[in-house]
Amino acid sequence: MRVVIQRVTKASVTVGDELISSIGRGLCVLVGISKDDTPKEQEYLAKKVQNLRVFDDENGKRWCKSVKDKNFEILCVSQFTLYAVMKGNKPDFHNAMPGEESKKFYEEFLTILRKNYKEDKVKDGKFGEYMQVHIQNDGPVTIPLEAMPDIHFQMTENRTTPRSASGSKTPVAVVRGQPHDRTIERASHYISLLTTSFDGDIDKQQEFLHTLQDYTQGNIQHIPELMLTVIDILPNEKQLLCGFSGFLPQGFSIFVEGDELEQLRIRCPAVEDMTIQQLKDHVQDIKGNAAGASPPVVCKPTRAMEELILQLTRLLPS
Repeated sequence: MRVVIQRVTKASVTVGDELISSIGRGLCVLVGISKDDTPKEQEYLAKKVQNLRVFDDENGKRWCKSVKDKNFEILCVSQFTLYAVMKGNKPDFHNAMPGEESKKFYEEFLTILRKNYKEDKVKDGKFGEYMQVHIQNDGPVTIPLEAMPDIHFQMTENRTTPRSASGSKTPVAVVRGQPHDRTIERASHYISLLTTSFDGDIDKQQEFLHTLQDYTQGNIQHIPELMLTVIDILPNEKQLLCGFSGFLPQGFSIFVEGDELEQLRIRCPAVEDMTIQQLKDHVQDIKGNAAGASPPVVCKPTRAMEELILQLTRLLPS
């Protein structure tokens, strides 16, 4: 879930010639909802919106008062385009939550805001309509925030010990922390799913780790080749494959267009969405540097991937 918070002197939403909502001083909050979001993200960002200190106090001291402290207003506007990813030069919104489900989720977010503040102080636009949003930014002050969902993972409560490589049934459980903790949390959750999927199969887990290490050492030089290798290691693990996208650089992802694994698709920058066979051909083009081949895409490991490698190295026997 993503929000873009703007400190405003006034803001309003109209649909056609109809004024839907307007506020004076306060916050205008653009709200994006991903297909993986849960109530945890609602609660986290609702608290952040209400407690974010972007206003001055009565003595002019800056950055010390929240919208609640000042008794100002909040205008929320749903905006699925916050989850756009580029498909060539065209934005694609497959990561956003679908319409009806998103509407319910958004309304629940508003309910939390109103419950924790004052109902008449929290206003919104008109979900699903073509809106004109008029924002008079004060400063300007614009702050984007994101609450990362536990993508595809269901964690067992009251467990705090990482699962061992020997096949222990104890899963990894991490208390949701501040944003700077999310990289550690994401890696821990992924390892939990990995060890659950390959219970007792240490060789498979080590093969996955060695693949990531090969990439960091330059033996695998391109992200597409890394993605293909991971798909070969995890051929029937839809959750693991889709979850692996969270460790790739921006613009690269693995996703399933429907419920079937045969609908697996791979996305790379400046390349149309590919099937597994098309990815194999793409990798061969890169390796062979054939005429007309796509240019090689060489990237350093992301911070999330480095954390994943670190945790796996500690967990698995050398």
